[in-house]
Amino acid sequence: MENEDLIKVAEAAHILGFKQRKKIDLLIKEGFLRVHAKKDSKQIWLSKSEVFDLPKALPAKPSVD
Repeated sequence: MENEDLIKVAEAAHILGFKQRKKIDLLIKEGFLRVHAKKDSKQIWLSKSEVFDLPKALPAKPSVD
């Protein structure tokens, strides 16, 4: 994996429109995103291309009430 493709969790959250990293942590836990390592870094890194390749959520259907 090229280091240029690696981004921090906060940047991934920003790209996906999340205000907090909790949802990113959930995507990691559920296996939708893989954690990558950078030499001499203890931070969690994610692949930017994997973040952009996540399926887009479908818009909610309006309720029939």
